[in-house]
Amino acid sequence: MEPKPEFKGQLVKVSGFVQNTPNDGEPATQQTDVWMAHTKSAVYFVFICHDDRPAAIRGHLARRENISGDDTVSVILDPFEDRRKGVLFSVNPVGVQADAAWTDSASLDYNIDADYSYDQVWDSDARVTAHGWMALIAIPFRSLRFRSTASDWGVVFQRTLPRNSEVDFWPRVATSVSGVLSQEATMHGIEGVTGSHNLQINPYALAQNERELIALDPLNPYFSSRGLEGTAGGEAKLIVKDSVVLDGTINPDFSDVESDQPQFTVNQRYSVYFPELRPFFLENANYFSTPILLVYTRNIVHPEYGIRLTGKIGATNLGFFAIDDRAPGETYNPGDPLYKQRAKYLVARVSEDLGKNSSVGLIYTDKEFGGGWNRVGGLDFTAYLSKSWTATGQVVETSTMSPNNPGTPQSYAAGPGGYFDLQRTGHSFIFDSVNKDYSTGFRSQVGFIPTTNLYSDQTHLTYLWYPKKKAIQSFGLDLWQLIAWDHQGNRLYRYTTFSPYITLPRQLIIAPQLGQNSDTLGPQDGYPLAHNVNFTENFGGIAAHGAPFTQLNFYLTALRAGNVNYNPPPGGVPSLLNADEVQLIFTFQPLRQLTADNTYLLDRDHAAANGAFVYESQTFRTKVNFQFTRSFSARIIAQYDSTLANPAETSLQRTKQIGTQALFTWLPHPGTVLYVGYNNDLQNLDRSLCNRGLTGACDPTNPVPPRSNEYLNDGKQFFVKFSYLFRF
Repeated sequence: MEPKPEFKGQLVKVSGFVQNTPNDGEPATQQTDVWMAHTKSAVYFVFICHDDRPAAIRGHLARRENISGDDTVSVILDPFEDRRKGVLFSVNPVGVQADAAWTDSASLDYNIDADYSYDQVWDSDARVTAHGWMALIAIPFRSLRFRSTASDWGVVFQRTLPRNSEVDFWPRVATSVSGVLSQEATMHGIEGVTGSHNLQINPYALAQNERELIALDPLNPYFSSRGLEGTAGGEAKLIVKDSVVLDGTINPDFSDVESDQPQFTVNQRYSVYFPELRPFFLENANYFSTPILLVYTRNIVHPEYGIRLTGKIGATNLGFFAIDDRAPGETYNPGDPLYKQRAKYLVARVSEDLGKNSSVGLIYTDKEFGGGWNRVGGLDFTAYLSKSWTATGQVVETSTMSPNNPGTPQSYAAGPGGYFDLQRTGHSFIFDSVNKDYSTGFRSQVGFIPTTNLYSDQTHLTYLWYPKKKAIQSFGLDLWQLIAWDHQGNRLYRYTTFSPYITLPRQLIIAPQLGQNSDTLGPQDGYPLAHNVNFTENFGGIAAHGAPFTQLNFYLTALRAGNVNYNPPPGGVPSLLNADEVQLIFTFQPLRQLTADNTYLLDRDHAAANGAFVYESQTFRTKVNFQFTRSFSARIIAQYDSTLANPAETSLQRTKQIGTQALFTWLPHPGTVLYVGYNNDLQNLDRSLCNRGLTGACDPTNPVPPRSNEYLNDGKQFFVKFSYLFRF
């Protein structure tokens, strides 16, 4: 397919895509042509995707960004041509969009590089033809950040064919070279353009009726009931010289945020990470990224106002935000000096690009609350040692003072932290070594650090073989080990996994899992143990994932493993457990417009010593979405969580929870959206909740809410929310 003769001279064509997987360096199995052009206001890309099996093309009418199992084409733009950060725009054969902020890394898993929480306004269309499919991507310049004085941009084009497990790039992106943008081509002639319309205002109005259990103070839970009421707020964005973004928010509302994807959370030694989903924190979030995760915005729970500044000036990357949080003061009782006081957060980040792909940076974070603080300052670097070897590192110093609360003496802690990572990317041999060192006094209340007083060493080795013209596309061996000690010389844990695996067509990977975990606990962990005890657990099982059919993709892990009872009964000590663990995630798309995402988690544990049942945790979650058009959809989420516990073996409680969500969405483009939703939650909570702290009926030293055999509706909400994006 060729453009009309009168347009052909105004367009630039590229072709000759090269495989990245499964056969690195070989020509793509299907031809792809890309035609490019731009006006003063937008840049355009037309993909012509030839295919000798049009009936095998995968494309579903799904929610925005839910296209990972489909055929897709993508353009990754690097407007600053710094080979580090960019933006990705993807579309499937029915025109459904996905976009992401791109940060180049040494990983071969390109999903790690793409942050799909990023959203921008752009246009797309696509259709299947008798000879393949074609797609149009049109991106307004005001949706991009760039230097208006520069005419050269970095660019990478990508096409995926899931039925072949195939990923093709132009120019060639070799697996033996670290990064994707480091191998980008140059797009010339972006001249005489500007974002021009550089002010965006995104107000919202919300009407809701809700009743919910407020348990910020676990000793005094209470119900808050609000009849039909309205609220409003919004965000504003000012783009300065097309490259620096100033964001502000007043009374942000996060009621439209979807519930988190389930994870194993019962009987965990350390806290579990959940990604940020709230729009205000997302654009240019990678400007705050450092090797140590010092900025984790989910720590900011209930803000009223905030500002952010992000962007790039020359070779300098800037990031700054200041925001308040009402949540900490809401956990104190009336009359307490800290009642309704607000925490203040400030984060500042600057990094400088050096050479082709290296950089050095500084970061400072500060949380202030009730006369106390947590202040963190650090220096970090990224050094591209060669096309295959990359080193990253960071050194940090922290200072922490507890809040000034009468009756509780203030405490002070301070200490350094360090991180060093050496990676090798290769077609066959992959190596990664990470060292972390967090001192006893190290604290980061703005970041996500699961534990401190730790020195750890992690090593990951992979070797791959690529048989020619075989049903097996590749097979390999994967070895992973993580070992850690505290600064008093006690070993904390040693985890080792050995996994051979094979890769088949249709993105199928089958990987047997073998390994040994060893956790060490002692009196320093708060247990009544006389000395350190090692709990060694062997495990075996299998992991598999892929998209064997157009209508189905799945991820499965099934293990017979070991675990530690971190929650023994009162007066008891930790003990070794035999565990059966299953994690199954699968997406079923029986109709072109219908998508059902399903999750099942099982963690069943028995005492290794006598076989006694200890606990069983199960989660069922299904999310069904029907897409009437690309803009209009209806979605239902139902989730059931349960924990069965033997009180003779564990202090875990028997819990049951049923959550349901229904949502109608009209989303013509990010920023302009109408939501009509209903959320409901049931838990097996005691209906009286003991009037904690008021009648003294419950033990005030036990903040765990009382449970019952019956369900209590602890939260329900009906809401209508409308927001509109104005771009001037």
